Amino acid sequence: MRARLVIAILAAWMLASCDSPDSGDAQTTMSPDQSGDPTAYSDGSRVTATSKTDFEMRPRPTDENDFPEYIQYLVDVAEPRTADERTADVDVKRKFRGALVMDALFVGGPGFPAGFSDEQYEEAVQHSIDSQYDFISATITNGPPEDTPDVVKERMARVNEYWKQQPERYVQVFDVDDIRKAVRQGKLAVMHNFQSMMPLGADPELEKTLANLRTYHELGLRQMNFTYNIDTIYADGGVSNDDGIDQGVTDLGEAVIKEMNRLGIVVDCSHSSNKTCTEAAAITRKPMMMSHSNLMTYQPIGRNVSDEAIKAVAATGGVICVNFIGGFLNPNGLARPYDIAKHVQYIRKLVGPEATCVGPDYVYNYADALLWILRNPKDFPVEMGYATPSHMGKPGEIWGVVRELQDRYGWTDDEIRGFLGENLLRLYQANWE
Repeated sequence: MRARLVIAILAAWMLASCDSPDSGDAQTTMSPDQSGDPTAYSDGSRVTATSKTDFEMRPRPTDENDFPEYIQYLVDVAEPRTADERTADVDVKRKFRGALVMDALFVGGPGFPAGFSDEQYEEAVQHSIDSQYDFISATITNGPPEDTPDVVKERMARVNEYWKQQPERYVQVFDVDDIRKAVRQGKLAVMHNFQSMMPLGADPELEKTLANLRTYHELGLRQMNFTYNIDTIYADGGVSNDDGIDQGVTDLGEAVIKEMNRLGIVVDCSHSSNKTCTEAAAITRKPMMMSHSNLMTYQPIGRNVSDEAIKAVAATGGVICVNFIGGFLNPNGLARPYDIAKHVQYIRKLVGPEATCVGPDYVYNYADALLWILRNPKDFPVEMGYATPSHMGKPGEIWGVVRELQDRYGWTDDEIRGFLGENLLRLYQANWE
């Protein structure tokens, strides 16, 4: 079902891990946001969100009668900060007004995933605009079996038409000039990404695979993951970081990388195994990326990435974009600005500030996503952390992160501008020239 795409970030909620020491490990006590941040079901009913830092690890229910209360609880604990706490970001947000701000991983498009209404999509987009984002790379598929080439091509064409019908709001991105055009005109630059290669075809037929890739490129695909966690005919996924059998990139995956380089589609290894990342880095002739990955150093789960993989990606001239999901950040499931900045600072120290960026990976029709997970326990087992309590930071949390990077870690204004978007723009330009 299409609704599986909205689970792209929910696997983050794996809470068994360890933390590593870091300087300035100060904690902040947060109070619930009594104003309530509404989160909607697609049927129009509402649940409300508040800010919490102490999560009760309740058993995940199996009786559908218990789902509404449990979903409400998960939404309750998802907010990393209160509205009052976010007022501390006002000065830094004003300071960098005019800086290029880019989101490497925005989940969904109008009408996709299932249950993501046009109204919710526009609300999500408006949040990004209000948070001073100039660009979003939007996931159009994460490769479930039902996302055949015909289905995904039709979906892309439909979303392209949606964007085209609002020229005062959107500029679809095919090259770097489109991003610059959107910035000049005060519009939002929007671009397609895939979180899996499986829509290229489920059978290892090279010519058909590459023909589909070329068609997707014509429709606007400019960034693509190998796989959404699982092992495929193209490469091994994050599950292989845990099962002891990591075979990396297949021969078919290597052929796809080479054609992506030729066409100008960025190679992305988020959700992939560490060996897939390091082998892809050896194969690609253009800079590659991790569009929404955090560190095994601070949260050693299969969905996160090793230092070795980070170094390999950065060595291509690539970037590592952190996400804002508590379960990917630390064992407590916290996604305060401090928790996010800690990962960004680690990447800076490991491979340099020029390799840093953001891919928040926020799901806006959250309640629908949780309901889907609870109804499909075999596909989303609790042992892997699905539908467990965690913060889920919206893209606007970027300004709290910037404040932490400057105040706690002493980042320069130029380094901040790179993190906000210039590093990602450089990556895209190197691939699309």
